[in-house]
Amino acid sequence: MRRTDLKLLRALAASLILFAGIAAAQSPAMFVVHFETGPSWNKSLPPAEQPAFKEHSANLGRLRKEGVITFGARYAEVGMIFIKADSIEAVRSMIDADPGVRAGIFVYRVDALGVFYPWQP
Repeated sequence: MRRTDLKLLRALAASLILFAGIAAAQSPAMFVVHFETGPSWNKSLPPAEQPAFKEHSANLGRLRKEGVITFGARYAEVGMIFIKADSIEAVRSMIDADPGVRAGIFVYRVDALGVFYPWQP
């Protein structure tokens, strides 16, 4: 292989790696956040009367309107939301700032999703 061909091949490979990185960075990943009641949850109060519950609901509503939350549901005693974000750290930062989490009425766990059946309503 000629030296010029080798240089072109290396340049092409570098370009492909660069474009793959850009494409990956532009495609947010999906994460699931599971909420459970935290240490400050008062079992004698209904949810709407828990400290910071209304602010928590407003925060999730804002994230939904912004397109960050794509789906949410409750099952048993667990709340669950699906979030589009660039990284798990970005999700943790978002959820750590949630008023309900900050007040201790909720704790959460976040996991990355490997979607194999996309949502189809």
